[in-house]
Amino acid sequence: MTRLYLTLYGVLFVTFGLFVAGLVWIPDIALRGTIQGYYERAMFGVYDLVEERLTAQPEAEWETVVESLKPKFRHGIRLYPVDQLPDEAKQREDELLHGELVFINDEQQTRFYKRVPDSDRYLMLALGASREQNEIDDVEGIVYLLERRFLARDREEWPELLREMGVLFKMPLALLPLDDPELPQDRLDEIRSGQVVILGLKEQRGIYFRRIADSDQVFRAGPFEVPLILRYFNGVLLLVLAMVIALAVYLWVRPVWRDLSRFDRGVKRFGAGDLDTRLEVARGSTVKPLADTFNAMAERMQRLIHSHRELTGAVSHELRTPIARLRFRVDMLEEPLAEEDLQRHVEGMRKDIMELEELVSESLSYSRLDRERPELVLESVYLTDWLQALLIETEEDLSGVITRLNSSPGDHQIQASLDTRLMGRAVKNLLRNARRHAASQVTLRIACESGEARILVEDDGSGVPEQERERIFEPFARLDAARDRESGGVGLGLAIVSQIARWHDGKAWVENTSEGGARFVIAWPACDE
Repeated sequence: MTRLYLTLYGVLFVTFGLFVAGLVWIPDIALRGTIQGYYERAMFGVYDLVEERLTAQPEAEWETVVESLKPKFRHGIRLYPVDQLPDEAKQREDELLHGELVFINDEQQTRFYKRVPDSDRYLMLALGASREQNEIDDVEGIVYLLERRFLARDREEWPELLREMGVLFKMPLALLPLDDPELPQDRLDEIRSGQVVILGLKEQRGIYFRRIADSDQVFRAGPFEVPLILRYFNGVLLLVLAMVIALAVYLWVRPVWRDLSRFDRGVKRFGAGDLDTRLEVARGSTVKPLADTFNAMAERMQRLIHSHRELTGAVSHELRTPIARLRFRVDMLEEPLAEEDLQRHVEGMRKDIMELEELVSESLSYSRLDRERPELVLESVYLTDWLQALLIETEEDLSGVITRLNSSPGDHQIQASLDTRLMGRAVKNLLRNARRHAASQVTLRIACESGEARILVEDDGSGVPEQERERIFEPFARLDAARDRESGGVGLGLAIVSQIARWHDGKAWVENTSEGGARFVIAWPACDE
């Protein structure tokens, strides 16, 4: 679950980070041409008006002309020699040399630079934020220049001048009488007093009104519409952000949903009885731990069910023989028998009952070990001393063969960590198995190799065929040469040995000795010399 959340938040964090980083260059790439055209349309006419006033005077008087315009351009107007250009303009000096309009935006204002034609001077005009009062401040200087241009001409020339200005400013221009109903009646007093009135700022369709001096004509400019891409750019950016986040979440959810759907189908198949079902997901999938857990559980359940079926079948098969013998002996007891035959049948029945008890006991033990991992009580013991005590405990069970513990002087220092109860049971099972198949002797050895403890039980019997060496550790497995029931055992002892070794993170196997007998080995880690 933690990995799932971290992945999701990581996707969102990276997505948002890329979006924020994109804000730095997306507007520059997507809007630069639009903004450039917008500013050129708005400012080239203004520059033309200022340049007209400058070129009408000797270059030595240009600074005086600019100083006279400063009260009208409240956000800034300045003339720069080429060697005094600010760094922000010098970086784009090539554009300025070609007569292009260069603009620089910051949080406070927008500054425009343009070279005065046929000179080495550069004119800077600054505009503030586009709120109404600031907008009025911005256009006051422009309106002043327009007004001077109109007043410099006769009234009869004003319509022609209006057409020229319309071409220059690239916007609708008109002259309206003071009593024209198209004028905003609610702000007519401001217009009469000579103030600049601006309408439509909120709609970004600015219309500008200004009375020309004391005349009865009102100059109207506009509507000056902001391009759609600029008008709705913030909304478009938010929409793009939402779409990018939605896409990122979709790309994250889709593989998760696909894996969960596969998980759902797999669980249903497994629940329907297809025990071979396993979940296959990509290595980097967020549900990989969940799939691995399910697969481990499915493997365990399949093995348990298979083991249960095998155990049930094997126990049923093993029960038949002693039960059949018991039934036969019970039938025989119903007939008149000599005392000797009676005792023989009773003794046989006792052996059959003991065999049944052993079978049930071993079956329960194996089933318990196979079903759940016991809590190991690990102790560090000296193997030689521990095995010597174990031989004394099993002395009666090993009667009939010579049993000895072969050890060298160095073996007495070998220590190992083990559960003495479970490992003791495993060694006893190996000793009883060796006694049943040994010709005359059983040998017990210990070893410690590469940090691995080993207990070896050898007999001088006929050994185990190579093709049977794995099968012999399966429940109720019997070798062809050992099928005689008189040899004893129920076929679960070696299966229990293998299980105990596995619980100690080790293994058990069988190999033949150089003399041809069998050598059973239990090996597990945690050995100290």
